Amino acid sequence: MPRPSAFARGFRALRREPSVLLAEIAWRWLFGGIAAALIAWATIVFLRAIEVSKANQFLLSTLNPELMSYALRDLFHNKWGMLGRLGVIVGVSLSFLWIITATIARSATTRVLLERSAEDYAEQRDTCPNLRAIATIQFLRVALLWIGLAAYFLSAVIASRLTTSGDQPHVGAFLFLFLCMFLVAAAVLSFFNWILLLAPIFAIRDDQPFSDAALAAAHFSRSRSGSLIGLNLAHLAIRIVWIVFISGIALVPFGFAQILPKWVIFAAVVITTLIYSAVADALFVARYAGYIEIAEQETHPEPDPLPLPIATAPETYQPEADPVPVPSDPPPET
Repeated sequence: MPRPSAFARGFRALRREPSVLLAEIAWRWLFGGIAAALIAWATIVFLRAIEVSKANQFLLSTLNPELMSYALRDLFHNKWGMLGRLGVIVGVSLSFLWIITATIARSATTRVLLERSAEDYAEQRDTCPNLRAIATIQFLRVALLWIGLAAYFLSAVIASRLTTSGDQPHVGAFLFLFLCMFLVAAAVLSFFNWILLLAPIFAIRDDQPFSDAALAAAHFSRSRSGSLIGLNLAHLAIRIVWIVFISGIALVPFGFAQILPKWVIFAAVVITTLIYSAVADALFVARYAGYIEIAEQETHPEPDPLPLPIATAPETYQPEADPVPVPSDPPPET
């Protein structure tokens, strides 16, 4: 009997282990709430440092693009350094927060999914957290994000220098060169991020250090590329349908903007966003459980079917012939 697909096993694990979904939602929303609070704090600090004169208020109220541009340049004069410092503070703080929360949460959820997957194969498995390897993986994922930001600005600077002749930049050439350089950098970084996404499975299941887990993830990605691509495409289709559906639901309250109070519309938008985030987290857990199922299929290959017996023609019944009587010797004459 064929085994269930990794796609079906992923949603089965989601139904059997709702605690994994609750843990995933809890740590992601905790990180998102703290990130929103830090960004709000930085925004308030920056806005309080800006002094808006009556002249600038008048220029901004005209809604003239040239006058507004002049007023904004005057407002932000000598404030870019402060904006940069606030950005660095928020970015570094959120990076360390992500490393800590993602290390604990990814270790806990992956352990539960791995142990549950082993039970499906009638195997008892005791996993260990391996926090050192998971922390290294999360640190490198954050580092890839910072490298991506640096690649974005560096591509823009290089493209601007190469496509500017005199004081007149060539916009078309700039966009083409910038997109080519940044897309190449994004493709390389996405590949490494993909390997780091799979590495916790092997770090926890096999108790491997970071280097061995990363190599195992790269080998796994290459050997089971077809199954992984199929699983990702199936979840991508579900994600697109869900985005289109929830986007249509989110636009409904704006159609009643002239009737409903503003706080009702704001509350509807917030609730819709939370529902979208919860379903997106559920889809991620199901997809990650599918990755674990594909990895388990490598260690538990499906047994070869027994060969069918070769059909032979039935033997025909041959009735036995009557024995030929053997003449006996005549009795001697007397």
